[in-house]
Amino acid sequence: MKRMEELIHLNKKIHFESKIFPLISQSRWLVKHGELLEMDTQTMSISGSKLKLPTKPVYLHLFNDCLLLSRRKDTWKFVVFVHAKIGELKVKDLSQKLQGISGFIFHLQLCGGQQPKHQILLKAHTESGKQRWITAMFPSHPLEDIEQACENEDLSQVQCIRSYQAQEHDELTLEKADILQAKNITGDGWVEGIRLSDGERGWFPKTYVEEITSRSARLRNLRENIRIKCVTQKLQGDH
Repeated sequence: MKRMEELIHLNKKIHFESKIFPLISQSRWLVKHGELLEMDTQTMSISGSKLKLPTKPVYLHLFNDCLLLSRRKDTWKFVVFVHAKIGELKVKDLSQKLQGISGFIFHLQLCGGQQPKHQILLKAHTESGKQRWITAMFPSHPLEDIEQACENEDLSQVQCIRSYQAQEHDELTLEKADILQAKNITGDGWVEGIRLSDGERGWFPKTYVEEITSRSARLRNLRENIRIKCVTQKLQGDH
């Protein structure tokens, strides 16, 4: 119900330049939304040793099945200029490759079938902002992540030291003593983790967790997690 209410609310705010797009669907939900900067490569200039690229804001609404790119019409309304299905997206992280251009940049390509429909150079304000968008567009399957953790006890683990309430769609609410596999840690203090107990995945500030440095403790956590899952499956089978 909460997801459907959110779609109905967004449907009043989001308008499409061209064809009509039925936004409200029982199988659709919002994964992440926010504003990034589009870098205009057509009007770039050189200042000293640095390239200067003019930027303009672009708003992204990422759903579980599609991505909408829009401009703000006013404070509460958006006009979509291009959209694509999740399977038609391609991303390249360019921050380490663009000489003379500073910032947290990635290249996004929206394809129509096999052909590129639209491509755009996007800049985030922070490293975590960029990484959170990339991982949101290309999430790995939670079961595969947990299986990988079980096969490799040397993967990084963290334990929650104080509870955290998620502030955005891609964040994870933590309870004290939660144990998580740390998939990604950014330089500006954010962690992408998978909670071992239920496979839930999301981002949270690094200050709310501490690293589990003991290899034997990491192994014990994985074994305990497997044991609980086996017992749960047996109980479900009995019922």
